[in-house]
Amino acid sequence: MAYQNLKAELKRYGISYSMVADLLGMSLNNFSLKANERIPMTVDEAKKIRDKFCPDADLDYLLASDGD
Repeated sequence: MAYQNLKAELKRYGISYSMVADLLGMSLNNFSLKANERIPMTVDEAKKIRDKFCPDADLDYLLASDGD
């Protein structure tokens, strides 16, 4: 499973996983695990990402799971 919409929006705006990891104060590996739904992402983390990098996006859209 993965947050495909979140990944697509980050890519569209040229935002690297390193930039998101820095924002959240975690390692690149930890954020990658969250983006791929290997470990849970908190609502607060999702809001920080949205507010900083994708302010026009809806959280439900960003966090829609691909279900794989």
